[in-house]
Amino acid sequence: MLDAAQAQVLHGTQGDGCWNPKVCYSRRSYARHRDRKNQQRNRQRQEVVIELLPPEIETFQELYYAVLVVYRESAAESVVHAISAQVWQGQIMVALVPPIHCVGMVPSQIHRYVKKLLELLENKYGIRKFASLERLDPQLCPIRPCIHHQDAIHAAG
Repeated sequence: MLDAAQAQVLHGTQGDGCWNPKVCYSRRSYARHRDRKNQQRNRQRQEVVIELLPPEIETFQELYYAVLVVYRESAAESVVHAISAQVWQGQIMVALVPPIHCVGMVPSQIHRYVKKLLELLENKYGIRKFASLERLDPQLCPIRPCIHHQDAIHAAG
């Protein structure tokens, strides 16, 4: 925090005697500019990390996989509102099983329906199980009429 003249008086021959002109000037410069130099180094490190690497996905472009889409609340014991499925080949969706309402179905009926879906997907695309499960809020249910949408409530009233 002191300028060079004050530091020399405090730490020079009249002070504690630790002033060494060969190293003290550069140490003081480093201390004054430390934040800026560290920031520059961090930016250079980040630029190296951010380099884009082209993925080699040609071998996976022919791969078929399915995603099970379940419309249900996020609570653990919530009921399944609707079920849908998507079939993908690489990065392109090639088929969509339209959603059906599951309101009123017991869990065993839902499991039976999912097994039927898998049988269909295995016969058509060779898919034996779902690659992932995606949970969506019932408010996003695309089926009309639907109990989660105001237009269905107004139509019934």
